[in-house]
Amino acid sequence: MPMVDFRLATIEDATAIGALHVTSWRETYTGLLPQEMLSSLSAYSRAAMWAMVLGAPARPDGTRVYVAESAGEIVGFGACGRQRDEAMRKRGFAGEFGAIYILRSQQGAGVGRPLMTLMARDLKARSMPSAGLWVLFNNSGARGFYERLGGTIIIEREVADGDTTLREVAYGWPDLAPLI
Repeated sequence: MPMVDFRLATIEDATAIGALHVTSWRETYTGLLPQEMLSSLSAYSRAAMWAMVLGAPARPDGTRVYVAESAGEIVGFGACGRQRDEAMRKRGFAGEFGAIYILRSQQGAGVGRPLMTLMARDLKARSMPSAGLWVLFNNSGARGFYERLGGTIIIEREVADGDTTLREVAYGWPDLAPLI
């Protein structure tokens, strides 16, 4: 198995991150989300979104993106920053794991845990000692991963997306030290 390297993403990575984001959604959410929603995803628009994130001026609590590379290709990425969800902030979770996506071919190959560790170190170094994230309730693979990393369920919600109502659950780490 090729070695995996981890680094802070740059704006030059936006196209590859956008493509991986769409591929990962289609691999992960088939059967969990409506097919029309998955079919409508655009690598171009996701790349544009990530270019905006990666090109934004650096802020102490802003979003940082890390990538995992294997054989010169990005195989996973994670994003972290200040907590955007008010309900999670009120519960004391200052930081957020805003995204973590890994190609199915790399899942279980030692990519996810190091990405979470990098993001936890990053948040802690920026005075965000706790963090949380949202995940689809039916995404048992991701939920098991977060539970193995010590995440605990904090809150649940339903989110309307067009004609679809999604059930989500938040996982939290009141202290990021165990992830580090």
